[in-house]
Amino acid sequence: MAVARHRLGRVLARLAPAVAAQAQVELVAHAFDEAVDAVRALHARAPVDAIVAAGASGEWLRRHLDIPVAMVEVRGFDLMRALAAARAISPRVGLVSFDGPSEHLAQLDALFGMGIAQFSYRGPGDAPACVEALRAAGVGAVVAPGLVSDLAEQAGIASVLMYSDDAVRQALEDAIHLARLGRADRARHERLNTVLSQLQDGVIAVDLHQRIEALNPAMAELMGVAATELAGRVLGDVEPVLDLGATLHLREAPADEVLQIGTRTLVVRRAPIVEAGEVTGALLVCRDPAAIQRADRHLRANQRQRGAPARYRLEAFAGDSPAARRVRELAAQCAASDATVLIVGESGTGKELVAQGIHTASRRASQPFLAVNCAALGESLLESELFGYEEGAFTGARRGGKTGLVEAAHTGTLFLDEIGDMPLALQTRLLRVLQEREVLRLGATAAVPVDLRVIAATHADLAAQVDRGLFRRDLYYRLAVLRIGTPPLRERGSDIALLAADLMARRAARAGVPSAQASAWLAALLELAAGYAWPGNVRELENMVERLLACNGYLAPDGTLDPARLLEVFPECAQARPAPVRDRLLKGARRAAELRRVHEVLQSVHGDQAQACAVLGISRATLWRRLRDEGAAAKPAEGGMPAKAPRAAPKKTRG
Repeated sequence: MAVARHRLGRVLARLAPAVAAQAQVELVAHAFDEAVDAVRALHARAPVDAIVAAGASGEWLRRHLDIPVAMVEVRGFDLMRALAAARAISPRVGLVSFDGPSEHLAQLDALFGMGIAQFSYRGPGDAPACVEALRAAGVGAVVAPGLVSDLAEQAGIASVLMYSDDAVRQALEDAIHLARLGRADRARHERLNTVLSQLQDGVIAVDLHQRIEALNPAMAELMGVAATELAGRVLGDVEPVLDLGATLHLREAPADEVLQIGTRTLVVRRAPIVEAGEVTGALLVCRDPAAIQRADRHLRANQRQRGAPARYRLEAFAGDSPAARRVRELAAQCAASDATVLIVGESGTGKELVAQGIHTASRRASQPFLAVNCAALGESLLESELFGYEEGAFTGARRGGKTGLVEAAHTGTLFLDEIGDMPLALQTRLLRVLQEREVLRLGATAAVPVDLRVIAATHADLAAQVDRGLFRRDLYYRLAVLRIGTPPLRERGSDIALLAADLMARRAARAGVPSAQASAWLAALLELAAGYAWPGNVRELENMVERLLACNGYLAPDGTLDPARLLEVFPECAQARPAPVRDRLLKGARRAAELRRVHEVLQSVHGDQAQACAVLGISRATLWRRLRDEGAAAKPAEGGMPAKAPRAAPKKTRG
């Protein structure tokens, strides 16, 4: 857009067609306030990218509009040429400008005697008075802007336009450049706003003075203020807790914070905005904790469906017994095949550990390993977990449907624990998966091909369940292509101490128990559990180790485990022993408890045996016998003899 009238307007109208291929130029023949109103009206209809103007009117537009203005500049050579043209008309030349007389020109005039009279004006109201001043000064020709030039011509004074064609062409080129920059900036701003509007997080950007430059609808909603009301305001004034002064000052991003804004709790992240190595502003991102929690739940669910990597390798089935070695050998052979495996064994014998070991040793090791306990879920829930469903398959089906574990285990391994507890109806569907290698979601009409390996495990006798009609015979034979039996712990007697030591080593440090003390405790437990049948197998052994590490309150005064208390903590071990052995253990435990009580009382009365006997309700002879028995049972100290029992106090005789 070009804003000019009078002679400058005619020059712009003449030169504008030369740039028609680059820009659309519209001429506004107004000045000052009228020009401002006209430009605003045009800008409301269609964006005005830049303005070409000159003189006082151009400065007026700059002050009252947010649109870039390219000024027609008066260059030194152009001015000299215009003055020369005026001097050719009259020896008395006047120069009119809107910004006051030029000192440099005055010095030049004094030096060369050019006879140039300088005049100025500030607006359209001053222009007629300026022309009268020219006439009164006897000026015969004047160099002036468009308005004064026209008024001078009307007053009979020859005039030369101050602005040359070259200056007007340069202003047009400058305006085109400004328009391109403005459009590029608007495009970036619109693109940024489009991106920000799609974010669920609240985002706000400020300049170096914390004035809000951009924000998205989510941020405006969090702050409870319309976006149009926030633009240009200082963020710290709008919401003090979100102040970014420290971020701008420190020029680094602090750690995330949890802040309270009104009744809402938000997770806030601050960061400086750096351009060309300089901080030009700061960014604030606000997240709703509920959204973070939803995302976390989604990621966990997605990870469960994709399958976390199997944790165990075949070597994790520890033990040097022939039974343990046989399990590892069979599992390694199964890993080399893609056939279905059935693992049979009592609860707690490591069936899932073997299944994971087979997976990690197979060609599918880098693919998902998904596990489901068939006994832990009801029939309908197990069906949706295994086979998935389509959207709208049943009342309550979630939007978009659900991928079942069979489908999610594609290219990987599906472990079906406690397969013997799977309902018959689902056994039929599983059989089809194994036979056809495809799965049909609930509510779907097209099956999805799957490539997966199935490993099943059970503690039940499936063959017996087949005979009773509780398990499908055809499914049994599909599952038991390869078969492994995990032996119970009672058949791995030589492995018990090894497994217990491994469990203790992994848990003692976490419980804060020194390794030497933990080993001594474990030895006492294993001695107590000699001959125990371990009905809960390795899981029960793990339970006992955990229980043992919680026995800090059962220590004897010398720091060892109190046998009596140990029997209290592990009664199942004592009950499993033969009656004579159990009676001997219980008798020893009672004796140890009595001695512990004696020592506690003696310590409390500072060794006064008479007072101790009174507290315990026993005679001195009984006290002496108990202490004597303890001394006799004690082992000799290194390099010495057993501790002597204290001598009984002499009896008093009548005189």
